[in-house]
Amino acid sequence: MEIRRTALGIVGSALLLAGCGTSTGATYAPPFELPVGSSTWDATAPSWLHDGTLHVGESSVRLGRRVDQYVLGATGAYWMRGSTLMFTSAEGATERVEDVGWGNLAVSADRSVLATVDQSRGPTDDYGTHVLQVAAFDTRTGEQLYRTPDEEPDSGDDLADLYGEIMPLLRGVSDERLFYDDATIDLADGSSTEAGEAPLGVPAFEGLDETVFADGYHVGVRSAGRTRVPGRATEFGTGRLSPDRSTLLDVGVWPTPAVAYDADTGERRDVDVPWRHFLLVAFSDEDTFFGVAQQIRQRHAVDPLRAQQVVSCEVSTLRCTPVSPVVRTGDAEPGRWPTFLTEGDSVGGM
Repeated sequence: MEIRRTALGIVGSALLLAGCGTSTGATYAPPFELPVGSSTWDATAPSWLHDGTLHVGESSVRLGRRVDQYVLGATGAYWMRGSTLMFTSAEGATERVEDVGWGNLAVSADRSVLATVDQSRGPTDDYGTHVLQVAAFDTRTGEQLYRTPDEEPDSGDDLADLYGEIMPLLRGVSDERLFYDDATIDLADGSSTEAGEAPLGVPAFEGLDETVFADGYHVGVRSAGRTRVPGRATEFGTGRLSPDRSTLLDVGVWPTPAVAYDADTGERRDVDVPWRHFLLVAFSDEDTFFGVAQQIRQRHAVDPLRAQQVVSCEVSTLRCTPVSPVVRTGDAEPGRWPTFLTEGDSVGGM
């Protein structure tokens, strides 16, 4: 997702289009309700989707093969089929939530808050296109915590054209803050603080340096030879700093070498995985993280990624334990929907 978000951001500083017009007293269709299940699961456990079955720790549920992206909530999985948001409970019951129009999902580090963009309701322009809104929900109760207030677009706006050129980005969410477009939104009171501008035109979001996401703190990377140390916090930074701020992973290139760095000294250390490449997914807690060990053969004619395996690793030792079978690349079975996905991955849905 990092690549897709960055590409959209290159267009320029996104207009806060949902608030570019005037407020209105008109009423619209009520917001959709977020479904929740009747039981909880370990939503921070290592997870992966393979051949339509989602594995979460010791649990597994069937989603089907047409899955573009998934994230975990406290009582089940929220996932995209094209532009449609779906929900499957920890018990395995699946339901359609809403056609939100875009495949943008984010969850807090503890998976208690889900954020999504929604173009299914609210004000429209003269051509019938809905204003894009961002909404956040409590995944334990289904309660809506925030939604962009209804505001009419300016007269003459063509929202479909505007969104095609400069689309507001859902940049992440925590249990306190929502980072959307170029603003930090406080979930407690709905107040919004516009981001400043850091060097190279990167937005400087209030509270970003204090926010740990599922994959750690988002920071820049400062390097000197083989060493790496954390730089300033930035949404487009290629560093992922562990929740205890001890360990840095550089995710700026793919294939990503299976190495990590001491956040204080910059010392490089190997991550103990089956192959030489490793893709970080998330931190389960301050002591463990998980991701995908990847077997890469650069000269392969079809796909250099030949096999993958989900592993869980200790932050202190970087020793990793396989938690999934080895999933090998099937060159003879190309298709729109992948046979293997990890949380947050996206293959479309826009």
